[in-house]
Amino acid sequence: MFKLSSTLTGHESDVRSVAIAGAETVISGSRDATVRSWTPAASNSSVDDSLVVFHSPENSFINAVAYIDEHNCTGEPLVASGGKDCIVFLSPIAIDPSAQDMAKYNLIGHENNVCALSYANNTLISGSWDATARVWDLESMQTKFLLRGHSASVWDVKILDAKNEIYLTASADGSIRKWKGDKEIKQYKGHQDVVRKLLLLPDGKSFASCSNDATIVIWDLESGSIINRLTGHTSFIYDLGLLPNGDIVSCGEDRSVRVWRDNATVQAITLPCVSVWCLATFDNGDFVVGGSDKLLRIFTREQSRTAPQEVLDQFLETVQQSAIAEQTVNDLKKTDIPGYEALDKPGKQEGSTIMVKNYAGTIEAHQWSGGEWVKIGDVVGSTGSTEKKSFDGKEYDFVFDVDVEDGAPPLKLPFNHNDNPYEAADKFLAANELPASYKEEVVRFILQNTGGTQLDSAPAPVANPYSDNQQTPEAKVIPEKTYFYFKEYKEEQLSRGFVKFNNEQTHRFSESETNEVLSKLKNLTSAESLSLLTVTIPQILQKWDPKAHLIGFDLMRVCIPRITAVDFLRSLDAAQIVFDSISSGLDSVEDNIALFMMILKVLNNLIGTALFAQLFMTADDDGSTQFSEHLVAILDKVKRKYASFGSQASIPESKHYQTASTSLSTLIYNFSVYQISTQSFSSEPKTAQPVTSFANGVGDGLVALGAESAYRLCIAYGNYRFVHAYQAEPKWLEAAKKLYGSESRFRVLFEDIKRL
Repeated sequence: MFKLSSTLTGHESDVRSVAIAGAETVISGSRDATVRSWTPAASNSSVDDSLVVFHSPENSFINAVAYIDEHNCTGEPLVASGGKDCIVFLSPIAIDPSAQDMAKYNLIGHENNVCALSYANNTLISGSWDATARVWDLESMQTKFLLRGHSASVWDVKILDAKNEIYLTASADGSIRKWKGDKEIKQYKGHQDVVRKLLLLPDGKSFASCSNDATIVIWDLESGSIINRLTGHTSFIYDLGLLPNGDIVSCGEDRSVRVWRDNATVQAITLPCVSVWCLATFDNGDFVVGGSDKLLRIFTREQSRTAPQEVLDQFLETVQQSAIAEQTVNDLKKTDIPGYEALDKPGKQEGSTIMVKNYAGTIEAHQWSGGEWVKIGDVVGSTGSTEKKSFDGKEYDFVFDVDVEDGAPPLKLPFNHNDNPYEAADKFLAANELPASYKEEVVRFILQNTGGTQLDSAPAPVANPYSDNQQTPEAKVIPEKTYFYFKEYKEEQLSRGFVKFNNEQTHRFSESETNEVLSKLKNLTSAESLSLLTVTIPQILQKWDPKAHLIGFDLMRVCIPRITAVDFLRSLDAAQIVFDSISSGLDSVEDNIALFMMILKVLNNLIGTALFAQLFMTADDDGSTQFSEHLVAILDKVKRKYASFGSQASIPESKHYQTASTSLSTLIYNFSVYQISTQSFSSEPKTAQPVTSFANGVGDGLVALGAESAYRLCIAYGNYRFVHAYQAEPKWLEAAKKLYGSESRFRVLFEDIKRL
């Protein structure tokens, strides 16, 4: 039976993809925007010394990784990764740490999320949400074949025969397709939902697929007929792997990993996370899985590689403390739930699950595993109401009213029992344009009001009262790595403003042009956002009255975060348009504080994008990167304009000035996130100098204005201290301590800063 061997820690969000390089190196991609590698030692229960192989330049999710061995035409081993950037990045597997956010090769072509990668015999193939797959020529680094035909995302790709150019693709349209070059030659249909993964079987005549329909299908490759259908999972199946002895391994949304032999489950392992996203198998018979709890876990059958007993006990305890959402348990009838006596009877098959009611009346889930019943969690909601609540046309277990401002209506926070509370908090903050610094508070609110232990919440470490070696408490705020963007908009309000300003202009848009703009605002795709940025907005800023420029920058604010890296890189003039617009806009602001505020929001939304790198980054002769003179010039204009507004008698009392100040402190905060999230910057503290100097120049005013702008500025200071970019405390920090040190959030933050 498989048992836990080791746990690999280091990722800061869901582990979405994993691959094996060589005999034992693990390569993983995560929603934390990194690709990491580990070489875990045998029988080591916890490994955290990972190497960051690559960091997404836009801090975007990594969805797929693949290992390219040294036999490819470049002559060196590489790691392929793809994700929300829409680019396939090829990075050396062992590189200089200062270059970890720079890939060696960029394969550009996909127009949406890259979600699948596969390599074999000097051939790389990728799949994307753009409903295509691409076969790449690794000599020219260009697309060799574009596979079109699926009507939805291509979730997996496989190379059947590299020499004869035969490929397989699996799609959200429910079909699997076989290709010869770029010509479709066969379809396989039998799943009732999205097809997630493909697995080539060793006989060369069959393959397996898994689906959101909770089944695994074994196919005859030639005829397309179904050989077997494996059932046992109770929810989406995300990944498949093949062990050296021919056993199949699968994992999915039901928290389980299953080992299959002769079309039946021979072992089911439950994990303490909502989603088990990915798996990969080793030549030695072990396998590794990655999940929504940020961890990778290696399992083995070999006693010599099994974790110590106390680690196994701790793992089992974590599983048993997990919460299972009641709505995920099919046909749960509380009146029919037996007591512990039901555990006296053996399970019908490996992996079967039953519900029992304990002496306190709580319903527990138990799974038959290895010849015994093992508790895998409590059914959350089993002692409360199961009534669903509706919000925005969807059903949720909870819809909370959250008060964030006196006198303002409460905001709605929807949540399901099996949601990740951190992701729910991020969505809530983004939807309501609230500070990222509120995230931990929102998470605590969710946990306190939902009951039960959340699956993805790691238990707090317990200090040993008899040990002299007490752990230092972990930081609660710093480092803060979440960007705060001003990207939300109300389509009706923005459209109405555009029409109003347009009607007041001499050089107005025609009726057909106006209707085209309004149509784009209804569904802003990347292409439509780029069109507005490069065609519509320049006309507004160049031909309309300066008082109407506000709507142009508002459109720019909305469009920039919606344009993909690929579209930015393809555009020949987007960078110049944005830079010229911001620079000239700051020159012509005069006493228009609302326009100044909107330009600051545009600058905020630029940080971390591909366009930001084009505009404000420069490379030295030694290959190191730093901020360019263009950014220094922009920041100088912002500083002078902010000081000018502050010196005018009536403006500092206006609401727009306060909002502009908050936007300005957010700008400094976002720069600090970029500093700690971009490897080449975090390892070179001196690169922060243009921004820290700017922060010192405006800090006094921001702190004096109010608590929110001061708080964001102080978090930025903490981030910069975290990477040693601030050596001495600025004067404004002392002022912030005196003014706001009694507030709980400031107390926690200042305690964090003390520990740095």
